[in-house]
Amino acid sequence: MTALANSAGPGAGLVLVLNAGSSSLKASLLCESGRRIWQGQRECPMADGAAPELVLEDWLPAALAPWHESIVLAGHRVVHGGEGFTGPVRLDPAVLAALADLVPLAPLHNGPALRVMRWLAAQQPDLEQWACFDTAFHATLPPEAATYAIPADWRRQGLRRFGFHGLSHQHVAEVVAARIPPDAAATPLRLISCHLGAGCSLCAIAAGRSVDTTMGFTPLEGLVMATRCGSGWT
Repeated sequence: MTALANSAGPGAGLVLVLNAGSSSLKASLLCESGRRIWQGQRECPMADGAAPELVLEDWLPAALAPWHESIVLAGHRVVHGGEGFTGPVRLDPAVLAALADLVPLAPLHNGPALRVMRWLAAQQPDLEQWACFDTAFHATLPPEAATYAIPADWRRQGLRRFGFHGLSHQHVAEVVAARIPPDAAATPLRLISCHLGAGCSLCAIAAGRSVDTTMGFTPLEGLVMATRCGSGWT
C-alpha cells in the first residue's frame, strides 16, 4: 500500500486504504511518504450477513470529510488473486469481472471487497482505485510448498496452495529487515511471521520472500480461527 502512496507523486494528495476483513471494515489515510494520518474501524461480521455498504455509508463520508478534497487514490486489500493477479492492479471493468469470478475461492472476503469497491465507485466515480492481493506475496512459494499430493490432472486445473495474509506478512518482513543492524545485514534474514486475528496464519520468510505458509488453496486451511476450523480437526 505504501507503494501506491508513493506512486501518486510528491505533494499529489492522500491515498485511502480500505480493508474488508471477515469481521470488520478498516480504513486508513496515507500521505505520499506512506505515513498514516488517520485510521478507523467498524465491526461488520460478514458471515452474519452484514452489509458493508450500510456500515460505510453511516461512517466513512463523515469521517473523511476533513480530507475529502485531498484524496486522489484508493487501494483495497483483496484476499484472493488466484493465479492471475500477483501484484497491484488498477480497477477497471475487466478487472472487476475477473475478481467476481474469484469470489467462490474466498467468499467471506472477496465478495465484501467487491461491494466496497463498487460502493466507493458510486460515491466517487472519478477516484482511481487499485487492488492489492494477499496471495501475491506467496507467489514465490517453491513447488514443494505450493503443491498438493493430489492427481496431476487436478493440479493442472489450478488446485495448489496459494497462501493468504500476504500483505501483512510482507509488511512484517520489510519492517524487520529495515531494523537489522548493518553488521548483520550480510546474513539472509529468516523469519516466522504470525498474523493473528479473526483469521490466522503463519509464514516462513527467507530473504524477504515467502517460502512456506499455513493457509492453502483457500483461507480455511492451517491454524484454528474464529469461524474456521483450519486443519485443527486432524
